[in-house]
Amino acid sequence: MRIIAGKYKGKILNSFEADNIRPTSDMVKEAICSKIQFDLPDSVVLDLFGGTGNFGFECLSRGSKEVVICDNNDKSINIIKKNNALLKENAVILQGDYNKCLKTLASKGYKFDFIFLDPPYATTYGEQAMQLILKLSLLSENGLLIFEHANDKPSYDYSGFELLSQKKYGIKKVSYFQVKHD
Repeated sequence: MRIIAGKYKGKILNSFEADNIRPTSDMVKEAICSKIQFDLPDSVVLDLFGGTGNFGFECLSRGSKEVVICDNNDKSINIIKKNNALLKENAVILQGDYNKCLKTLASKGYKFDFIFLDPPYATTYGEQAMQLILKLSLLSENGLLIFEHANDKPSYDYSGFELLSQKKYGIKKVSYFQVKHD
């Protein structure tokens, strides 16, 4: 797992093997970052379900002003902290489930330009997080929610969000959403 572009291009990040950790592949990460590249500089990014912090650190490398990385797993938090130290960065690292992290961020007044969700595929955590993000108004006015999920995920009611686009990558799909403005 490496940083693809920006000031840390080529830097190898720490990782670990676990059944519940699926770092976003370089191909998928590059596709997402290419799509948002002109809006990344000076952006505020949330990497929820952070795993190793792979996506968040890629955003920092490409010029994001602030990145928050959240995860519930002790091993993940330790790896994220190691990667933060490796890059000599100051990402905000929060440990807790998505409910706790989102509520903490809302209480601190955060508004994110990009929120990246890569929850465990066999759960509805992503959809539940989306509804909480909407309820807590965590996306900036033109903010983008990027949801990596299983390609065969059954359809879900994404009330309050507008699906802008989707792209398949093997067994994965990446969906891009914005808050609906009536």
